[in-house]
Amino acid sequence: MNRYINVRAVAIAVMMMMTAALHVVAQSPAAGDTCRRNGVSSELSIAATPSLVLRSNPFLRGHNQLGKPVSASFSGRLQYAMRFAPDSEYGRLYPYAWQGIGLGVTSFSASGVLGSPVALYVLQGSRIASVTQRLAVDYEWNFGASFGWKHSSSTDAADRLLYGVGSSVNAYIGLAFMLSYEATPRLTLRFGPEIAHYSNGNTSLPNPGVNRVGLRLSATYRLHGIRPRSLSTDWSGFRPGMSYDITLWGAWRKWGYSPSVNEPYTGSGALEVPGRWLVGGLSFNPLYRFNPVVAAGAAVDLLYDDGANLSAHFEPSSPFESPRFYRQPLSERIMGGVSLRVEISMPIFSVNIGIGHSVYSPTPRRHDTVYYPSDDDRLSAVKSDLRGFYQMFNLKTRLYHGLYLNTGYRLVDFSKATPGAEQKQMLIREMSLYSFLRKILL
Repeated sequence: MNRYINVRAVAIAVMMMMTAALHVVAQSPAAGDTCRRNGVSSELSIAATPSLVLRSNPFLRGHNQLGKPVSASFSGRLQYAMRFAPDSEYGRLYPYAWQGIGLGVTSFSASGVLGSPVALYVLQGSRIASVTQRLAVDYEWNFGASFGWKHSSSTDAADRLLYGVGSSVNAYIGLAFMLSYEATPRLTLRFGPEIAHYSNGNTSLPNPGVNRVGLRLSATYRLHGIRPRSLSTDWSGFRPGMSYDITLWGAWRKWGYSPSVNEPYTGSGALEVPGRWLVGGLSFNPLYRFNPVVAAGAAVDLLYDDGANLSAHFEPSSPFESPRFYRQPLSERIMGGVSLRVEISMPIFSVNIGIGHSVYSPTPRRHDTVYYPSDDDRLSAVKSDLRGFYQMFNLKTRLYHGLYLNTGYRLVDFSKATPGAEQKQMLIREMSLYSFLRKILL
């Protein structure tokens, strides 16, 4: 998948997210009044997750340095979360939401292939439906960075492929749906399916990606601030309307290329281009907010990728190990597209997902020195790397009114296995720079 991510920045982003969360708690007048009376309720959780590893690539099926398949894993974690008081602003809008930070460790079968990475992440969950007064269905997502993966630092491509994971730090995304039982006013037991994904977004190669599916078993103990079993949502003060998001983002990525001048780069068996390439973009996203949770709209997206369409400009006389390329025209490094977006908002965090398609993505033109045996070969070799469907998953963390930290994924063509990177973004929800500065300064 064509992923645009800066994974090493995820750990810093996680800490910034938690700092922002504490800032929101401190600055919210309604929440602040409640804190002085009852305090923001907090809770501590322990969880265990036995999982199956999806062996989706040869490395996980046994083509690795030990010659053993990776088929299972076991994760343990410790989490701290807080809930806003029922009579605070956030408590009225999102009475069942919790958010916090977690620390977990995962061990894999065939010990020594992947290592035992440690994850640091932010989390948020809430209730989906109540079954009885004590029984409910909840969800929780996790997003962060995992450290300590086994990887090869060798410059030999064949040796690195045997290690499968190209970096010691990988992004971590998890989602669980759980049946929750309130055993006592302080103790809640949960269990349910969990999926998790680890990837460095191809900021380093190789990057096969590791996915696991398991069963989470957890116990949550409320440290203080016992809450009523039944809470009601109060959206009486909310007015539906439009909001406008402007996102400016930047990252870097690795690229691959096809050494054959008569075949397009498909990501399969391609060679690695030395160095890292700048990626950046701009998105304008009007959203209609139906209620405090759900918003939807469309966006205009612009993308610049400094390494796009390199295969079309490969110099055949250069060695594969030290390839040289003619400089692509600026038009071949730019993509313009339109996407549909849906946003789910909760306290502090919002999840914005979307799918779009390129509108402007010129066909790359091979350099004049490249020989084409036939017109058919030429036509098959010139599809743009930036053309087609693209998908987005963004986590927005409120910093101030109108200012967000936005960290997320950008994929191209769903299953198209081409190298990529991860985004670390700052998002300004203001159409006017004057309005933005006024909010910050005043």
